[in-house]
Amino acid sequence: MGPDSVLTRRALLSGGTFFGLSGLLAACGQQATNEATGSTSSGTPSETASAAASKSASASATPSPRVTRGYSGGSKAPDGEYRKADEYGPAQNVPLPKARPQQYPETFAGLREMMRDWIKARNYGIQTGDMQYVRPYMLDTFKSDIEFLNSIEKLYKEGGWVIEGTSEYQAESDLMYDEEAKEYWVLTRRLWTYGLYIHPNGKMRKRTNTGNENETFMFRYRYKDGYWYLSEYRSNEELRKEGLIK
Repeated sequence: MGPDSVLTRRALLSGGTFFGLSGLLAACGQQATNEATGSTSSGTPSETASAAASKSASASATPSPRVTRGYSGGSKAPDGEYRKADEYGPAQNVPLPKARPQQYPETFAGLREMMRDWIKARNYGIQTGDMQYVRPYMLDTFKSDIEFLNSIEKLYKEGGWVIEGTSEYQAESDLMYDEEAKEYWVLTRRLWTYGLYIHPNGKMRKRTNTGNENETFMFRYRYKDGYWYLSEYRSNEELRKEGLIK
């Protein structure tokens, strides 16, 4: 069965196949900086920002100055000039993702295209706080990541923002079909460097992932009426108990 044939029990999705590459290139450039911090996150994506958005008040008893959100780079970027977030303010002129999910075939190539669209929409939301583009890709059962994105949205609405914090995803297994659940699944590794969460009260919280360790999840998908949907993911702890990873 070729890589573009209709998926039945198993499709040709080779281990190590990237759904998206831009974040991986950025990760290589940031490795030395991350190693200097000496810290690694082993939690799920939802733990990263939810802890920053809801628990930062306990970090210090001393009141911190309120942060005024300005322009990244210290000035308003010209129209069309992308500028990453920094200590001065959130990212500017972030390229828009596709306005809505696209119909793709029930093939490896189709899943790959959907994942690229989802990653771009997700990273756009993390850089802007605007989650309208990423939500349609996820079913309500994709709970943990929805909670994570909701916490990011709340952070922006309160006047905060995120520096870095974006991710790419790499397939770690073949794509399999669960006939009972009528869903596809693949072991997937999340690739990211760090996220710095700036709060309007002056608090900052950083999460760093030096070696991309403990970041493997089982991503589950449903295919309906020409659309791929993210259905669920399960943590590395759950997968280890089932013997799917070491």
